Amino acid sequence: MKQEAAEERSVRELRSELADVLNAATVRDQTTYVTSRGRRIAAVVPVAIAEAAADSQAVADAETAMMYAVNCVMMEDKPPPGQTPEQVFEGYAAYLLEQLGGDSGRFLAGARAACIAAAENVGWPGLWRPAMRAVDLCRRAAQLAEESAGVA
Repeated sequence: MKQEAAEERSVRELRSELADVLNAATVRDQTTYVTSRGRRIAAVVPVAIAEAAADSQAVADAETAMMYAVNCVMMEDKPPPGQTPEQVFEGYAAYLLEQLGGDSGRFLAGARAACIAAAENVGWPGLWRPAMRAVDLCRRAAQLAEESAGVA
């Protein structure tokens, strides 16, 4: 189904028209932007669009994690003087946390995407270890994010 042109509704309008806006997103694939004082602050979008955006972000995050994981594997194999492989891993996890903004759900989605990528590319054994390290980095970054938020 073709997506309809987006509309805008103020918060006040949305309160009285919420059922109509949700129906438009569900039935007509219409996006509605919610405004406050003339500035867009949120959007009501069809589920397919929201899921596609989340999947796209997870893939991008997995690619970033994979890049760090390749470096991490090399550094763990021959760590810098005075560092253990565990310290190298922790450093890369902390850096990934910083680069991707600290959202534990986002890291876990990235871990899932990296795991899927590894399974799809299992024919090339050189990718397996970095891909699994990317999953580990994402999981550890998620733990660090939760610990820093006091959720631990």
